[in-house]
Amino acid sequence: MIPEISPLARRSRPAGGAMFGLLASAATLTVAPLHGQETVLRLEEPLARYDEPFSMITGLRELTDGRVMIADALDESLYELDPDLTVATMVGRNGQGPQEYRQPDALFPLAADTTLMTDLGNGRLTVVAPDGSFARTIPISQDRDGGLLIILPAGVDRLGRLYFEPRGDGVLRDSAAVVRWAPEGETTDTVATIKLTDVTETTSGGGNEMRTRVMPVPLSPEDGWAVAPDGRVAVVRAADYSVEWVRPDGVVTRGPATPYDPVPVRVPDKEEWVDGLSNGIMMMVTNENGQMRTSMRRGGMGRRAGPGVDRFEWPEVKPPFDPDGVRVAPDGSLWVRRYVAAGERSTYDIFGADGRRVGRLVLPEGRSLVGFGAGSVYLTRTDDLDFQWLERYSRPQL
Repeated sequence: MIPEISPLARRSRPAGGAMFGLLASAATLTVAPLHGQETVLRLEEPLARYDEPFSMITGLRELTDGRVMIADALDESLYELDPDLTVATMVGRNGQGPQEYRQPDALFPLAADTTLMTDLGNGRLTVVAPDGSFARTIPISQDRDGGLLIILPAGVDRLGRLYFEPRGDGVLRDSAAVVRWAPEGETTDTVATIKLTDVTETTSGGGNEMRTRVMPVPLSPEDGWAVAPDGRVAVVRAADYSVEWVRPDGVVTRGPATPYDPVPVRVPDKEEWVDGLSNGIMMMVTNENGQMRTSMRRGGMGRRAGPGVDRFEWPEVKPPFDPDGVRVAPDGSLWVRRYVAAGERSTYDIFGADGRRVGRLVLPEGRSLVGFGAGSVYLTRTDDLDFQWLERYSRPQL
């Protein structure tokens, strides 16, 4: 058994609620100079708020007519919000059937307003049509050349090709390939190689009863990456905080190293990092008489059930950026979430197509970025009970 824990998601708790309301107001955008041509942006007021909380938004996709699809992993529900964010309708239902899911997670845009949904509970990728019906599915775990290939996409392009880091053999490595996969022809090719987070491994048992526990080393430098709709892949290097853009034809544009001030690691930072483990993805791979089986689930571990701060060895400073906070906006710019001190406002560095930083966005206090729209950005506010409240803002233009 190979459990894999990733600090991808924020803490949250289950919540109900199906009716949503709108609070409209003018969005205020504050602009200030940074360095040279760089600009600091601040969002002050949302255009709309959602009146009922979610438990944990793990996927958001805005359709061309303004409808918004939301995957709530802890509630195990998929919702569709109307363009005004006034009504929410559940899409599909919970279960194992052809029009069902057990834990919807990430959502990715495909052509003609179709959506690719990661269904962790059923171990499959599901294509969701614009009317909410479910089309074909793709198994997340696939037998390849006598081995096991686990496909958890981190991005798609407009041609429907999936991008992911192959995993499933249980071998610990310090680097991984970013693979582009065309499901129709089942062809794969390597786009880039990235540095992974450092991990520790403990093993018990033997034979078919062997169990391996893999835990990340806190705040160790790790490369991040994201995919643009046109198939370009942005890779953010942890070694010098630089950005590489890899075109579909393999041509690479490398930007310069980006200066930053290291953030010291203090007790609140350690507690924040450990809290993030509780709602990561747990993946278990079992070998039953030579047959490999997988099961996956996000969240539900709870803060008290997780490891304590004292179980880890901590660095003195944080890396420059969070590898799970790398996104490509609809305008093609790259947004990279900086590591800041615990409790400070979330901050994104924005890079252009040449790999140079052109601006910085400081989110409102207590907010987190969960997705983009055609001209908007979606944030969540997490309250004291760890409920998430959805807000829509006008996306700033640089």
